[in-house]
Amino acid sequence: MNKLREKKKIKFDAFVIIFLVVVFCYFLTLIIPSGEFSREEINGVVTVIPDSFHSTPKVYLKPQAIFQAIPEGLTASASMMFVVMMVAGCIEIYKRSDAINKLVSALLSKADKFGSEKILSLIMIMFGCLGGFLGWNEQIVPFIPIIISLCLAMGYDVMTAIAASAMVDMISFSVSPSSVYTVGISHEVAQLPMFSGFSFRLILLIIFNIIMQFYVLRYARKVKKDKSNSIMQGIDDSQFRIDFSETLNEKMTGRQKLSLLVFLATFVAAIVGVSSKGWSMNDLGAAFFFAGVMGGIINGMNINEVIDGFISGAKDGLGPALVIGLARGIQWVLTTGAVIDPIINAVSKPLKLMGPISTPIAVTFVIALFNGLITSGSAKATALMPILIPLADLVGMTRQTMILAFQIGDGLTNSLWFTSGTLLMFLTIAKIPLNRWYKFIWKLMLILFVVSFIALVVAVKINYGPF
Repeated sequence: MNKLREKKKIKFDAFVIIFLVVVFCYFLTLIIPSGEFSREEINGVVTVIPDSFHSTPKVYLKPQAIFQAIPEGLTASASMMFVVMMVAGCIEIYKRSDAINKLVSALLSKADKFGSEKILSLIMIMFGCLGGFLGWNEQIVPFIPIIISLCLAMGYDVMTAIAASAMVDMISFSVSPSSVYTVGISHEVAQLPMFSGFSFRLILLIIFNIIMQFYVLRYARKVKKDKSNSIMQGIDDSQFRIDFSETLNEKMTGRQKLSLLVFLATFVAAIVGVSSKGWSMNDLGAAFFFAGVMGGIINGMNINEVIDGFISGAKDGLGPALVIGLARGIQWVLTTGAVIDPIINAVSKPLKLMGPISTPIAVTFVIALFNGLITSGSAKATALMPILIPLADLVGMTRQTMILAFQIGDGLTNSLWFTSGTLLMFLTIAKIPLNRWYKFIWKLMLILFVVSFIALVVAVKINYGPF
């Protein structure tokens, strides 16, 4: 009887969770009155006109909207999904050439000399920069299995690997000095100089990363000392365990070194392209497709081997990519059901009654709640900034402080919301149950929220500008 019950037990993985949230949001559209803000286009950016909310005829979605949300979300997220799959295909080619394995082996050989904790710290610094300066989240997906294998080989666990890479990346995004996805759009709407106030956010980014370094290294040290301290006990991690003993003493061939240089050059080009050249997701996909093809050619693969590698890698990236698309379906249901604007209008009214010190903290909480429904930072910035900026002027706080409050509320909770496609994607790859993730991260989140609130109070006190 017990065995039968175990077989019938539903596993609440990312896809089940997202579908249940889509169903919940569908029922929200049935009970919340429809309404909308008037919008205008300024310099090519569609913005909300403050105090323009008005009721509209009630929109009732048919039950099939629950299932329509899935392909609609996939279509809306297609470019991001293809980037994930392209990079995964590229990485697979480099794996098959043994260039990746030999690179990891080289790092492992340095672990004895420099110490595994130093390597772990360098990993965190790298991902802190990717999230903190570029605002990359989904784009780092293909590197996660490599980081997991490296951490396991150094004596840590899967949780350590995800914390040092994905978690550091996502949290660094929350105080990014230069993310085009949140800061860039917000500054455009607020008519602030692009990426102004950089120094204050940079200081906060450094503080966040120092705290995360201590937090992750403390956990990693305990796991390495005694495996019973691992939160991941009982979870099979065999698929990530690679025997590097055969390649540990092997040197890279000239071809492998050259191919890795091509990959590194592509990575640098992608960073420059996104940060200063206005590259789209399709541009990123093309860059890594090029890197994969060149990596195969340099390492002596024939065309069929390159194609097979790309297809195999893309298959591995399909699951995480689908999570991104499915999560976007939540936003589609709320938008099509005409209930996003009524929700925004309802929660913005109480904020107008608060003072300059309490407002940014309250805004952080409000944005944190919104993040469970609209996980896209750029979408929230476009929808909410036209309302939040006049609110900042009304209560006597700088627009820069309001944008920082928005950033923190949006970014920190990316690591908490079970509706976050990005979080679920990383947990799906690493096979980390949601409850174990919360067990690991909740103390860190409390610390970072306290630091954030202190930073917001300081921002108000110093009149964080330029205005």
